[in-house]
Amino acid sequence: MSDYEWYETPYGKFRVEQKRFGMWSSYGENGEGYITGLTREIVLAGTQFYLEGRSTNWENCDYSSQHEGTVGGKL
Repeated sequence: MSDYEWYETPYGKFRVEQKRFGMWSSYGENGEGYITGLTREIVLAGTQFYLEGRSTNWENCDYSSQHEGTVGGKL
């Protein structure tokens, strides 16, 4: 694991590497792929955002109430 440059955030640790055809990808410590993008900067920012979302449980957050799709009365 020491062959890579690791980036540490409050939400986790990851590495970034350039792939075939110039694409960039990020991976966690366990080798799990996170983000793939066109530039290194986009992948760095996207991975930090992704890790923050996973650690703060955005996936299971409560959404606002449903809104009615019709308008009552005369327009």
